[in-house]
Amino acid sequence: MSLICRLVAGCIAIFLFARPARACSVCGCDPAALTVGLDRPSSGSLRVGLEDRYLVKESGEGAVFEGERENRLALRAQYAPARGLVAELDLPFFLWRDHRGAGGFTDDTAHGLGDAQLTARYELLRKGGFVPRHVLAVALALKLPTGANTRLGGGDPHLQLGSGSWDPSVGLWYTFGDHPWTWYAGGVARFNGEGGRGFHYGNAVFGTAGLRRAFFDERLVLSLEAQARYAGYDTSRTSDPAVRAADPDSGGFLGYATSGAAIALGQDLLLRLQLQLPLVAALHGAQSEHPVGFAGLSWDFAL
Repeated sequence: MSLICRLVAGCIAIFLFARPARACSVCGCDPAALTVGLDRPSSGSLRVGLEDRYLVKESGEGAVFEGERENRLALRAQYAPARGLVAELDLPFFLWRDHRGAGGFTDDTAHGLGDAQLTARYELLRKGGFVPRHVLAVALALKLPTGANTRLGGGDPHLQLGSGSWDPSVGLWYTFGDHPWTWYAGGVARFNGEGGRGFHYGNAVFGTAGLRRAFFDERLVLSLEAQARYAGYDTSRTSDPAVRAADPDSGGFLGYATSGAAIALGQDLLLRLQLQLPLVAALHGAQSEHPVGFAGLSWDFAL
C-alpha cells in the first residue's frame, strides 16, 4: 500500500460515534485518537494533522433542558518509531462552545483547551508481505484531565471544557486489504474515571465496520461505515457515599452511518471530509442527536 493510501486510510476511518450523554464531547466520547488502530504512518515518519468538528445536541426537557453547540479544533501528532508501533498525542481546542439552558437561550460561551489524549498502537499480526492483506492491531489510550474543570465555580459539569478525570480506553482493529478495496472492523471500550466533584460519565463501548475504495491512482478514497455506541448513565455522588444518582437523560444506544472522502493534495498532504448521520437510537430519557461534520488536513514528514 502506497504512502498516499496509508494517509487516506488513517484520515477517513476516524471513529465518529454517538453522543447520547449531555456532555459527551467534554468527557471524550469521540475516541478519534484510536484511529491508529486501523492504520499508521510509515516507520520513522511523523504525521501531523488538524481536524475541525462541528456538532449540535440537546438533552432533558423543561427545567432540566440543556443544549450545546460547539466547534472543536484538534491537533493530532503521530510518530512511528518502529514498524509495529505508533505513538500519538491529541490536543483538542474549543474554538467556541455555547451552552443553552432551560429557556433555550445561550447562557454560557466557553473556549480553550480540552482534555488531551495519549495513544499507543501495536500490531499483533501483520501478514501478506510489504503490502499486508491482514493486519490486527491493539490501541491503548489515556485521556488526561487537561481541560478546565472549575469554570463558574465548577458546580455544573456540563459547563466544563474537561471532565477532570483520567479515562483509559482499549481498542482492537482488523483490516483486510485487497486493492483498490479495504475492509475493516474494530471496537473500543472506554472506562471513565470520576471527576473532582464526584461526577462520573458513563463507561462506553464503540463498534464500527466499514469499507473504502481508492480511485485515480489513490488520489481519491471514498468510505462508508456503520457505527454503534452504547454508554451507561452518567452518575454523581449523593449525601450517602454508598448511593450514586443517575442522570436519566444520559447514555443509551445510538447507531450511525458515516460517509467520507479523502483527497490527496500533493505527495504528503491529505484533505478529509466526513459526515456522520444518526439513524438508530435507543437513548435514555429525552435526548436529541444531529448530523456531525468533520473536516481535516494531515501532513507526513520523514524524520
